[in-house]
Amino acid sequence: MIMNPESFMENKYQVVPQTATKKPAKAEVSDAEFRRRLKNISEWRKKRLAQLRPKDSR
Repeated sequence: MIMNPESFMENKYQVVPQTATKKPAKAEVSDAEFRRRLKNISEWRKKRLAQLRPKDSR
């Protein structure tokens, strides 16, 4: 089947509607838990950067 180039271009730029998805509810996190998670992330980043940093930077 041979397609007409003009019809192909029209079909190429048609907008396809996306299905609407509902976002899950935000988890309730206490202030203390939030601070603890931030501290853990900070410690992990420091360790990871120390691993990635070359031993002799000269």
